[in-house]
Amino acid sequence: MSDAPVLAAAPSKALILASVPRSMRRTPDQQAFLRALREDPEVIGLRYDGYGNLLRVAQVIAWAADWKTMCSRPTIAGICARTGLSKATVKRWVRWLREHGWLGVVEEGSTVRFRKGTAAGLDDDGMGNRAALWVICIPRDITPIPTSDTSSDQVKDLSEPPSFSLPEREGTDPTRTREAPRQARRSPRISPAWALHESPRTKRDRLAACERLRQESNVLRHMTPWYLRWLLRPFLVAGWTPADVLYALDVRADGIMWTYTWLSVDELRHIPGWVHHRLSAWVEADGQVLPSRSLRLAAAAEKQRAEQEERRRARLAAAAVAGVELVEEPRMSRTEALAPFVPARERSNPNEAFRAARAELERHRQERKAEIAAALARRRR
Repeated sequence: MSDAPVLAAAPSKALILASVPRSMRRTPDQQAFLRALREDPEVIGLRYDGYGNLLRVAQVIAWAADWKTMCSRPTIAGICARTGLSKATVKRWVRWLREHGWLGVVEEGSTVRFRKGTAAGLDDDGMGNRAALWVICIPRDITPIPTSDTSSDQVKDLSEPPSFSLPEREGTDPTRTREAPRQARRSPRISPAWALHESPRTKRDRLAACERLRQESNVLRHMTPWYLRWLLRPFLVAGWTPADVLYALDVRADGIMWTYTWLSVDELRHIPGWVHHRLSAWVEADGQVLPSRSLRLAAAAEKQRAEQEERRRARLAAAAVAGVELVEEPRMSRTEALAPFVPARERSNPNEAFRAARAELERHRQERKAEIAAALARRRR
């Protein structure tokens, strides 16, 4: 903890540059730091709760940074107060940012006790405890390009982030003045085309199934596919399909429909807890996952086919005892069952009895129509 978040003298530029980790560079602004952190594959692979906690801590550190030096000195107590996280959680994610190079240590945090000049309770610069000073960094994905302009000795580089929406250019020459041929770091893409009624077998299949679930459900869309795969692992391993998961979120195992007390997903305080509560109705007391809806329907169909086969065998056995030979009619194929009906013009013409009955019916209709018209005329008169 620090009771003096600002130093009397700013650190030198050489000290700041020496504190930047390898393969990293000082960020041009806070937005670039937060955007690069959100697009990093290691950050995307974190669990849902860890992903949110990390971004909250990083946002507080970024907005506390100086615009000129990009150095930040927020206290641990300040980060806890602004994020609502515990001290242990904040220290954990600060250590994670330091270990992965997103924060360069310009000055370690220290207390008066472990510095010189502690007799009067203050050190030589007249200040008490000091918080750590960090410089926020981003990966060095863009190599500096020397320019032919001799009026400036500084090296120019492209500070805009790599594009994830535009396709890669086929040419090798840059199309802009300060752009160099490079390969942008891309996060792994997950295909959302997994079938709803297909059970995943491998970890990659489960990840694709979870991505399809995120496309189908507005609630599950608020969780990453990696975290959703971890949350639904017992059910996917038991042979559930994405359609079974969506059905279990609305219907309990005994067939009773769940009721909804909220109008929008924004009213849910903890989405993973809500999903766990709904799916817990499909888990027994010993932790065993119950068969899903598709597995139950498949078992019922298999039982029905077995009973039909048993009745057929019993009928054939009874006919053999009675000395009667049963001839089974061939079953209609799927093509014949789905064949279109014969058009009316291709059917046989109606016979004379049908024509006479049709003419008699038409005559009665005309007589009834004439009687109604005469009654209306008399009423008008």
